[in-house]
Amino acid sequence: MSDRVDRRIAGNGFTMAVIVMVVILAGIAGVFFWRQGNGPGAGTVTGPGMAVPLQRPDEPLTVTQYLPENGILAPGTGSVKRQPEIQAQAREVLAGLFTGQQAAPPILKDALVRGFFLDPEGTAYVDLAAVSEGGMRASAMEELLAVYAVVNTLMENFEEIKQVRFLLDGREAQALAGHIDLSRSFARRLDLVRQ
Repeated sequence: MSDRVDRRIAGNGFTMAVIVMVVILAGIAGVFFWRQGNGPGAGTVTGPGMAVPLQRPDEPLTVTQYLPENGILAPGTGSVKRQPEIQAQAREVLAGLFTGQQAAPPILKDALVRGFFLDPEGTAYVDLAAVSEGGMRASAMEELLAVYAVVNTLMENFEEIKQVRFLLDGREAQALAGHIDLSRSFARRLDLVRQ
């Protein structure tokens, strides 16, 4: 055989080895992707030392709620319908507090959530309305616990919320039931939470 023929055979062997390696790597990648979608780890995102379940849009969202109980706020969990964006999700969480959806009485029986807005700086605006013509009726302690049930629940579940302000019927409010000054911003108060 001439040198020319030998080189051609050696070159063909190298090409064949590359093709075999590509086929093997494609097979391994195919098995890996098939296992990600169908195997025992399907539905989880894994990283160094963690496995986090992927959220399904139709699954309820579990939230921490602070509800008044015997003169203090009691932490608990509830589930609400999952929403596509933070403002709608916060409205859903607030609705649970004010309607008593979680087998607990509403935090203020004379109030309902009219709206919710979160500004870019992290201030949440909770717009409330009185259910009856007589306005909201509550003792000073009931009003204090209702305010901080809202504030603590929002700030616990939404890291984007840095402070909370209250509105009544779309306007700045002085008080809900005449006891607590609402003309300022509120931050979480854990001293009112049962330990």
